[in-house]
Amino acid sequence: MNIHLIVLILAIIGEMVTIYLFAERTKKRPPVCPIGDGCSVVWESPYSKTCGVGNDILGIIFYTLVGIIELAFLAGCTFSYLIPIEYMVLLGGALLSCYFVYLEARVICAWCFWCTLSAFLTWGMATVRFVL
Repeated sequence: MNIHLIVLILAIIGEMVTIYLFAERTKKRPPVCPIGDGCSVVWESPYSKTCGVGNDILGIIFYTLVGIIELAFLAGCTFSYLIPIEYMVLLGGALLSCYFVYLEARVICAWCFWCTLSAFLTWGMATVRFVL
């Protein structure tokens, strides 16, 4: 299977997760937590925003950017500058996800299913792109 297609599929799944979270925030209600009950705790923490921007919005931007880059590769785009941009975006997303997981584990002491799923999707995209 094509590496760019795998990353695109993971980005689309991440996009769906973050759009769901954005929709719930817009309706001013915490997301349904399929496993455990930590979603509302994480959701209501001061760490649900980064530099004043909702983490769901940052996720939408991140997954959209990755998806656009992967679509460009799949369409045959050969711009050499896209590879380092993609690597910087994926590395930044992976590092930020590590920070968010740290916050869940050590600071907030609660786990949000959706936030953790997003972290795994981000790490999966980075792993596929950097390792394969």
